[in-house]
Amino acid sequence: MEDQHRPLEAGGLTNAVIEDLRRRGLRLTPQRLMILELLEQSKDEHIAPEDIYQRVLQRYPMINRSTVYRTLDVLEEVGMVRHGHVEDGAARYHLARDCRHLHLICHKCGCSIDVTDLSIADSLIRALSERFSFQADLTHFPISGLCAGCAAKRNS
Repeated sequence: MEDQHRPLEAGGLTNAVIEDLRRRGLRLTPQRLMILELLEQSKDEHIAPEDIYQRVLQRYPMINRSTVYRTLDVLEEVGMVRHGHVEDGAARYHLARDCRHLHLICHKCGCSIDVTDLSIADSLIRALSERFSFQADLTHFPISGLCAGCAAKRNS
């Protein structure tokens, strides 16, 4: 049986998305393609659903918010997009293939540092498994704390 939560392959968005949507039995709607295109163009940032809606609205003035939110839910359900929550608790979306990093978020100044070396989380994953029999997925994980600058100010 095919893995329903396999992320998109790296490479050109258009061919990969069309192939992936068809394989998953989803229609190639302009809204789905545009949302995925927006997420592809925003690799370095995660986008709030309202921002996605506003960008899609510019091209499709008749679209409503619920269509965008439902589309994000469907794309997440089939493993093409993922969401995470930042310091303010708001959801932000990104392509599933772009989610292999940790976020270190300063709760004082709000800066965010992306950590791509996931081996740093190995000991926590092992500890959670051994202690709680919990299989953690820390491939996209926000960690709240103080950045070096804010910590230095706090300690002076």
